[in-house]
Amino acid sequence: MALTMLSCSGEDGADGENGLPGADGNPGPAGAAGDSGADGISCWDLNGNGVGDITEDTDNEDTNLDGVVDTLDCQGTDGTNGTDGNANVEEHAFSLDVFANYIELPLDLNNIVDTPTNYAFIFYMEQNDGTRFHIPGHLVNNSHYARVQTNLPDGTLDILFYDLNDNLHAVPGGLYSRVIAVAIELTNSSKNSQNVMASLKAAGVDVSNYKAVAAYFGLE
Repeated sequence: MALTMLSCSGEDGADGENGLPGADGNPGPAGAAGDSGADGISCWDLNGNGVGDITEDTDNEDTNLDGVVDTLDCQGTDGTNGTDGNANVEEHAFSLDVFANYIELPLDLNNIVDTPTNYAFIFYMEQNDGTRFHIPGHLVNNSHYARVQTNLPDGTLDILFYDLNDNLHAVPGGLYSRVIAVAIELTNSSKNSQNVMASLKAAGVDVSNYKAVAAYFGLE
């Protein structure tokens, strides 16, 4: 008797879970070094040809004209200096209406500034017509002159008048109307009156000329 065997294929089962990652392999050998980069252009090499060109035209790379092309030629030229700023400057006036004939004018600088030692002063005698004479110095018609004495810690200002023989001179009341005081505040660079006067002289300002001083400090 013959037997016949039959088989049937079942469905595939579900995939199993992924296994754990394997350990990292050993690092591979280092790669070969890359090619060297091209040399950079020197800061002075304006045309990029690698040569320091000293010429007599606009292509000259010796910009500081010292006969050598080097990093010193990479520095720009100095810019134009800015205009100097003016110090804090004030103009004050002492009226002489209360003075009759006088040989001395005792005045108080504390009436015009808080701390006189912080200022340099330029003084002028003013006539009724506005003419101003710098003092110390000769006054109207050169017939007499004035000396100035200041004690800045005390704030005192004394103006004394003399004739051309150096004798005390009595000034008629009304000949002058005011004493003008130009007060220039001292700064770190101008620590005393001498520095201020030296700076004005260097700037070409004639302090005996009131208009020149006023124009320089913007008082007009």
